[in-house]
Amino acid sequence: MAMNFYEHQDKARRKTGRLVIYFSIAILLIVAGLYATGMILLNGFASSEADAGSTQSMNWWNYKVLLGVLGFTILVVGGGCLVRIGQLSSGGSVVAESLGGTLLDHAAATPGQRRLLNVVEEMAIASGVPVPPVYLIDDETINAFAAGYKSTDAVIGVTRGSVEHLSRDELQGVIAHEYSHIFNGDMRLNIRLIGVIYGLLVMGMIGWQLVRFMAHSGSTRRSSNKKDGGGALIAIMIIGLVLAALGFIGTFFGRLIQASVSRQREFLADSSAVQYTRNPEGIGSALRAIAGLDASTAMPAQATEYNHMFFSQAMKSVFATHPPLAVRISRIEQVDVDSIVTGVESEAGQGSFAGFSNHVSTAHLADAVEAAGSPGAAEVASAGVLLDSIPADIIEATHDTWSARLVVLALLLHPDTGERKRQMTLIEAILDEGHLDAVGVFHGMVVELHPVQQLPLIDLCIPSLARMSREQYDTYMKAVVQLIRSDGQVNLFEWTVHEVLEKHLGERFDPEVTHRSRPRTLKSRMESAAMVLATVCFTGSEDVGQRLEAYEAGMNVLGGSHSMPGESECTLRSLRQRLEKLQDLGFKDRKILLQACLASIDHDGKTTVEESLLFRGIADSLDCPMPPVLS
Repeated sequence: MAMNFYEHQDKARRKTGRLVIYFSIAILLIVAGLYATGMILLNGFASSEADAGSTQSMNWWNYKVLLGVLGFTILVVGGGCLVRIGQLSSGGSVVAESLGGTLLDHAAATPGQRRLLNVVEEMAIASGVPVPPVYLIDDETINAFAAGYKSTDAVIGVTRGSVEHLSRDELQGVIAHEYSHIFNGDMRLNIRLIGVIYGLLVMGMIGWQLVRFMAHSGSTRRSSNKKDGGGALIAIMIIGLVLAALGFIGTFFGRLIQASVSRQREFLADSSAVQYTRNPEGIGSALRAIAGLDASTAMPAQATEYNHMFFSQAMKSVFATHPPLAVRISRIEQVDVDSIVTGVESEAGQGSFAGFSNHVSTAHLADAVEAAGSPGAAEVASAGVLLDSIPADIIEATHDTWSARLVVLALLLHPDTGERKRQMTLIEAILDEGHLDAVGVFHGMVVELHPVQQLPLIDLCIPSLARMSREQYDTYMKAVVQLIRSDGQVNLFEWTVHEVLEKHLGERFDPEVTHRSRPRTLKSRMESAAMVLATVCFTGSEDVGQRLEAYEAGMNVLGGSHSMPGESECTLRSLRQRLEKLQDLGFKDRKILLQACLASIDHDGKTTVEESLLFRGIADSLDCPMPPVLS
């Protein structure tokens, strides 16, 4: 049965709630331990100050001590958690670089590394997301991970052992497994889990530092024959030891949380990988290779906090973060491959196609909605065919930072010679004469491509464009906007290109931790949803009656009764603003909105390439990756 992207995204949010419960239990135990220690010390001091002959009962309730302990614990553990999450806010590259990862570049890659990069590109295009950066971890073991908050800042890390020991099919199985973590909402959960574990560790770290400091202070006082303050010294030493012990409890619970959250997600990712590739033997053989490889990891100690993110357990731990390899292999072998064949495979998975038309199958769009985040073997095969249909020189250009910039600019040049010359003068300020000539050459190549072939080029360019400096990015985006606005109007292809660049590059150059509010419903966002739907209708037909009928068809899916906005309100600029307001929709409601757009598009029984481009742009803005739709 196909994995449901929308359900898994919402489940991942709820999974965070379970993480909060586990975290709260650990906090309560730490507070209880600290409070008991504080009361014991407080009662001990009180009894020592009383007369020797008097008797005094132990007092175990003191709300001031409780509040102090609670505040201290929340400050230390919660603060440590937030600090660690903040450190990882720049995206998955922080994780990869902390493990000594090296960003792979096509130009300097070995044949094995190029094979890996090609597999990642193929899976990205099949999934409808920009290609993530790939980092090589210099380690002999076979392992991999996906890290980041979402697909816009995700990276994939792969060990050298994987590149050297795995075949292409095995690599494809491993990469498909990691893509599942991206699409099932696991990455954001994993980052938060790292923060929780670190926060629980901080208490023990403070305790050990106190013990060491007081031990050093005690030896200093003895050497100088100082006798005063011995009681306070002992009390602080006891507090330090208790904090260290409670830190151990925190570590215990942290590893328990890490293991309990991770194990079932690994089974899901294995199943998804089989669905993506329809080749159980690929990922199964990769797991066997891990079991048969006699190599120990040389990863740094901090890899322990990332244990739950790896394809297989990287570091030894009290609690296993992954199911046993034998169990995972057994489950994979029991998968009924025929039961996960997607409905589009008979058409899309043939391995070749003669050309492209100006219309696409609406059935393919419907399948794309269902396949969001769950590309099947058909989509993967189609992605390979699509990439093969693009001239190799253009594909190669997308792998270099400078030439990737030129490819995107070339895509935005006007087909009319006079208008194109005027556009070239607008970008002279950021390009020298040689690069201007190169843009012209690339334009001559990309102008021959169909829009279905052109849009994946943007996805291929993203990793290269992400290597620009912030200053270069700002200058470059100004040039992109100038080209788009040069003729006084914005067409759908230009709008889609700008949306993809703004979303997937803008979030990388302006990293921030997004704390989503409680998911909103379509009912509470009906005005914005109606505006999006109306824009789709105005794009699809010139006939007023057909537009209204298409709008009503979409509204029936939305379940609303909002009147149709006027054409002057439905501009591409306002569409972007409305889509931003829909970012807090739950993922099931996002699916309903996409299905409503699809109902409006399909009202006249045909779907143009322009409508499919608009549909892709809307889906991308809603963080719902769409596989490429072949015409």
